[in-house]
Amino acid sequence: MFSVSPLESGPARFLPSLATHQYLRQLAFAIACWSGIVVLESSQVFVSDASRGHVFPSIHYLAWAVFNWFVLALLTPLIYELGRRYPVTGSNWAWRILVPHAVVCLACMVAQAVCRGIAGWLYTLHHEISASPGALASEWVERRGLLGFIAYWLIVIIAGFARLREEVRQRELRQAQLETRLASAELEKLRIQIQPHFLFNTLQAAVTLVHEDPQAAEDILLRLSELLRISLDQMDANEIPLARELEFLDLYIGIQRRRFGERLSVEIHADPATLDLQIPPLILQPLVENAIRHGIGKHKGSDRIEIFARQQDQDLQLEVWNANSVVDQNGEHLFQRGVGLRNTKARLMQLYGATASFVFRPLARSGTVAIITVPARPSPHTELHSPAEAAL
Repeated sequence: MFSVSPLESGPARFLPSLATHQYLRQLAFAIACWSGIVVLESSQVFVSDASRGHVFPSIHYLAWAVFNWFVLALLTPLIYELGRRYPVTGSNWAWRILVPHAVVCLACMVAQAVCRGIAGWLYTLHHEISASPGALASEWVERRGLLGFIAYWLIVIIAGFARLREEVRQRELRQAQLETRLASAELEKLRIQIQPHFLFNTLQAAVTLVHEDPQAAEDILLRLSELLRISLDQMDANEIPLARELEFLDLYIGIQRRRFGERLSVEIHADPATLDLQIPPLILQPLVENAIRHGIGKHKGSDRIEIFARQQDQDLQLEVWNANSVVDQNGEHLFQRGVGLRNTKARLMQLYGATASFVFRPLARSGTVAIITVPARPSPHTELHSPAEAAL
């Protein structure tokens, strides 16, 4: 015997159920609105009769007001849906006024008049002077047909504005999604640029030591291998815990120590509360590289670099200090010159916008400090890989 699985028959049953639920929800709202009109009209007629000294029981006024509008009340959700599907806006608004709305409006007026005539005729058989259905229907058209006509088009206009609002909201949502995809693509482009840049500089350092110190060159290549492994692990991540970034930075500083020996001293001072906060990967390495290039890379003697990580209110502040660095250009020109620094600033803008900052500032006596400020956001998974405070 042939049977249909619940998975196959479910959607077919679900759609009518959803449409019914939506109609009933809109019908309840429509009845509430039309009830106000019924009460207003019945009160108006009651006051008019009272002024002439001839008053019927109150139920009669309510009954006649209901007869005058109950069909339009039942049709309001359908009229509203028709107005959404065929709004009187856009390039073909004139044709939609004629088809379908003029035709449907006429049909609604006829339906309301006929039903009012029949309901009123049945009501008068028991409670008032008898009147024919045709006369009652004709009376409704003469006295209330214009109000019914206005009510129909008012519903259609409201539905049209609701559709326009929904279209604007959907357009804004699509625009936001597009901007998010563009930002993600830009971040990916920046990551792709910065990794070959870093790889080239590290290989160049290894090549320099191949003949002078083979053991140091081997250690650099081993550290580079570990750096590439970590970099590949974090390739798809826009943010990582600060502790993970410090682990990466420790490997990079070890490579530079092999190049410069005891001449280079690096200290990291990280508040333990900041180790779980999120930062972009490879955000500190370009700053340390820049400090080395403009410090010990240009001058003989020793050099000292200090990295600070501290939380200030709702922000995480990262600082790279170097007393011997000499920057002969202002900050903006420096950002335009180097791939690492330019990409660092661009990544911060893509990820955080105006809530992040990246500045270079001269120290009081000599040297410079690079300061990055980002929103302090905790990591969903705590991974502490490096000590809170290390002396390298």
